[in-house]
Amino acid sequence: MRHTDGVNPTSISEHRAALRGLLGDGVRQTVPLDRHAAGRHLAEDLLACDDLPRFDNSAMDGYAVHPSGAEQREFVVVADVPAGAPPDVTLRPGEAARIMTGARLPDGATAVVAVEQTDASPTGPAPGRVALTCEAETGRHIRLRGEEVLAGSVIAPAGAPVTPGLIALARSAGCFVVTTWAPTRVAVVATGTELTDASHCAGDAGIHESNSDMIASLCAAAGCRVTSVDTCRDDPAALTVLFDELDRRVDVDVIVTTGGISEGAFEVVRQLGESLGTFAFTHLTMQPGAPQGLGTYGTTPVVCFPGTPVGAYVSFRMLLRPVLDACHGSSRQEARSAAYTGVTRRVRPGKVQFVTAVLARDGTVTAAAGRHLSALAGADALIEVPIGAGHLVTGDTVTVHLL
Repeated sequence: MRHTDGVNPTSISEHRAALRGLLGDGVRQTVPLDRHAAGRHLAEDLLACDDLPRFDNSAMDGYAVHPSGAEQREFVVVADVPAGAPPDVTLRPGEAARIMTGARLPDGATAVVAVEQTDASPTGPAPGRVALTCEAETGRHIRLRGEEVLAGSVIAPAGAPVTPGLIALARSAGCFVVTTWAPTRVAVVATGTELTDASHCAGDAGIHESNSDMIASLCAAAGCRVTSVDTCRDDPAALTVLFDELDRRVDVDVIVTTGGISEGAFEVVRQLGESLGTFAFTHLTMQPGAPQGLGTYGTTPVVCFPGTPVGAYVSFRMLLRPVLDACHGSSRQEARSAAYTGVTRRVRPGKVQFVTAVLARDGTVTAAAGRHLSALAGADALIEVPIGAGHLVTGDTVTVHLL
């Protein structure tokens, strides 16, 4: 595969398209409609399997009645109908049945009166007679069969997220499986001999490692299943051993690396990738996150981000996240326009600049306080400053990407 470092830098859209080609289309998967499906997106319309409600039922604890006239207030109680037990009577004029919320309505009932609007005790045995303190208005407190959902109707369209509310609705309408887009299974590898686990002393020249779990968290938030998180020193042989293991695993769809792709002498991902000839490395017209790479190791796609944490973060958000959203059937919110407010900022010419930012309630946006990681930690958006803009000043209309 070719690389274009230093000559004709690649555009953001071109590299994003290359990533889409590398990862391919999403995978449809039919899974049980339970808590484990939450967060996925539907790969096809979800149809109701049953009417909701399944039968005419009571919306209140009280008395189902069949008045002989609008003025009738006293009724003979002929049945007791708990939820889950089908009634075995047909109410005639002047008769009532004590009934619980959700219980199937006896034939002949025209209304349900709440127990609070009768002279009956809410507990204990059903009385022989009941007196109402209000009119038994026809249809009152009755849920009719199919009034919320009809069997065969579309509960949610393809692309909709499986939310707790949708699980409740679909399960109540008799659905027990759902066809969704399967989560992408990701292995994360942070490279660099200088990287030290946070639980260990970094020594005189070490750096506390943060990229691995940052990228893993971003992947998880994008609907991926992170199956492996590793670090690797700047040793092509060690990286080969790790990649061999990940390529053999059936629970890894893509490897995402950070670090080791620039022009230095110890760029381990680049050294290994170029030796295989199945990788391409380039510089994008963006800042931060200009160095990028992609390729395949064995049969496994590999996405290569730079090693600076902010560069890796921005790379994920602007390059890989849209591709993952497409694979997962997600319609993530598009970029929006906002008015910039704050101090004047100089931006690097010749590149699309992404500035960590905070979106205010009034719709304006300002650069996040702090430098680099401290600004990223306080940000909820990225301001996209186009090529050719030398300054960012109050009043500028800018494109904003939510984080």
